[in-house]
Amino acid sequence: MATTDVYLGNPNLKKAGTEIQFTKKQIQEWIKCKEDPLYFACKYMQIINLDEGLVPFAMYDFQKKILMDFHENRFNIAKLPRQTGKSTTVVAYLLHYLIFNDSVNIGILANKASTARELLGRLQLAYENLPRWIQHGILVWNKGNVELENGSKILAASTSASAVRGMSFNILFLDEFAFVPNHVAEQFFASVYPTITSGKSTKVIIISTPNGMNHFYKMWEDARNGKNGYVTNEVHWSQVPGRDAKWKEETLK
Repeated sequence: MATTDVYLGNPNLKKAGTEIQFTKKQIQEWIKCKEDPLYFACKYMQIINLDEGLVPFAMYDFQKKILMDFHENRFNIAKLPRQTGKSTTVVAYLLHYLIFNDSVNIGILANKASTARELLGRLQLAYENLPRWIQHGILVWNKGNVELENGSKILAASTSASAVRGMSFNILFLDEFAFVPNHVAEQFFASVYPTITSGKSTKVIIISTPNGMNHFYKMWEDARNGKNGYVTNEVHWSQVPGRDAKWKEETLK
């Protein structure tokens, strides 16, 4: 790529207005990726592995199921242990949604703004390592916001009413929601949540590690009992390959 075609000197990003000549095979791949988020994530998403560095996202079976539930359902709630790749699975879906849908707004909200920005950073890393013909040109690219040439935007912020008041989202991702204080969660749901759920195609994804009897617990139980329309996913630590009784014993030492 010519230096004049890169975004703010970043050779891994192309600036808005950059023309790409697609091959017939690339057009076929684009269509296949658009229609199948699982295919896209497995073939093109890159993540950082602590031991190996940048590697393809090799998804576990439960991650594949969760991702497709995101795709096929509007409201999802999932309860998973730590270090199971739960947030990365959501990031993979949000990356697909951002690229293959025009003029959509996505919100990544976490119990801490720094956590939300870290999740956006994972998405940005994956985006930078996509083939150029999959990427859109960049309009905005910083630690809290991304805006693509297709008009789609993604924002990272803390889970609070003030952080996103007045904004509208096509997808709202609430990470580690069980760790958001009850009073903050109540304010958020009272002021922001109604505008999200009023749409016909808007989506809400709630993910967390359990943290006692709180708002997340209530939403989970209501979903499990068919009271709120949320699709549930629960993962046990033993479902992660390589984690057995010996792993548990060593982890608890």
